[in-house]
Amino acid sequence: MKSMRLIALLGVLALVAVACGGSDTTTTTAAAVAETTTTTAAPVDTPTTTAGTTDTTVAMADAIKTCLVTDLAGVDDRSFNASAWQGVQDAMAAGYATEDSTFLESSDAADWQPNIDTFISQGCQHIVTVGFALGEVTATNAQAHPEITWTMIDNVLTDASFAPLALSNVRELVYQTDQAAFAAGYLAAGVSKTGVLCTYGGGNFPTVSIFMDGFARGAMHYNDVKGTDVQVLGWDPEAKDGVFTGSFTDMGLARSTADSLFQENCDVIIPVGGAINLPAGDAINDGGLDAALIGVDADAYFAMDAKYQSLWLTTVEKAIAPFVTLAVQDQQEGTWAAGSFVGNLANDGVGLAPYHDWDSRVSDELKAEVEQLLQDIKDGKVKADFTPVGY
Repeated sequence: MKSMRLIALLGVLALVAVACGGSDTTTTTAAAVAETTTTTAAPVDTPTTTAGTTDTTVAMADAIKTCLVTDLAGVDDRSFNASAWQGVQDAMAAGYATEDSTFLESSDAADWQPNIDTFISQGCQHIVTVGFALGEVTATNAQAHPEITWTMIDNVLTDASFAPLALSNVRELVYQTDQAAFAAGYLAAGVSKTGVLCTYGGGNFPTVSIFMDGFARGAMHYNDVKGTDVQVLGWDPEAKDGVFTGSFTDMGLARSTADSLFQENCDVIIPVGGAINLPAGDAINDGGLDAALIGVDADAYFAMDAKYQSLWLTTVEKAIAPFVTLAVQDQQEGTWAAGSFVGNLANDGVGLAPYHDWDSRVSDELKAEVEQLLQDIKDGKVKADFTPVGY
């Protein structure tokens, strides 16, 4: 089954991760995706190839030339672009993608179409587009080139009336990140000494604001449970607006934004937008602040520079790399299906990274409460007005 193929794949990836940096089991992570959710026909069961077996399913089929177009932050954004490219690299290592599979970076929105044109001319069989902003260009080109398989990350394609487009050659990977961010907000409220949390984003896009909204609502839930008055600066759940730098690459703007929030007594911050979280880390280090960072997308403890490691309370993770790898694997094995694939707590598509250096600073009671909250969200006992994703 598809879920068993993914479990086998992630078993190999987990061994690599452990070899690179060890492990911690205090929290629920998004690294062990058990299954995906699709709006189309159920996948066909096929044999799988795993390390140490003699199954030749992969070797019998041609590998897929897979090409990736990044969003503006570049392939080394230490976030969703980097995770998506890792997924392609893992597909290459497993034999699902060809050795000449590659990527092109986008420094401006004007680069998206030329990059796609280049890949079409190079005979790419599977094109991965990364980020909400690439939705329109992906829809246009997928309709013009039905012979190419497309994976769209962080967006569901829509038509002119904003109804789901549901193209037969496009798989959309979307994530219910506010579920895990809700637990992160609860955690942050329990850890904070000042009673002030904060957040900022690169831009008010749904894939950015969903983290901020979940985080703020999680802190509000903590207040409801504990009778406290923890404040969240940078996002208003009712107004659906907050603090945004307007850029995912301007580190100066990110630094001044973080500085202003820290001046308001914030001691746990979740910046959303790739590497724009690092200036917040610089502000903590330079100012000698007793404050924590919360990362997004990929476990920041390993994804970011070592000088920031002691700052990461946790990361709200999305299982981007394994979902991308699976998309290429499915095409290569003939089991590919189009539609909206939703990563959530129920299928381990989202989760919280370990507390790492902050583990001793999180009480056993709070750890247990966070674990229970994650389970309650997974079981549907806590609804919390989560933002609809998928279709």
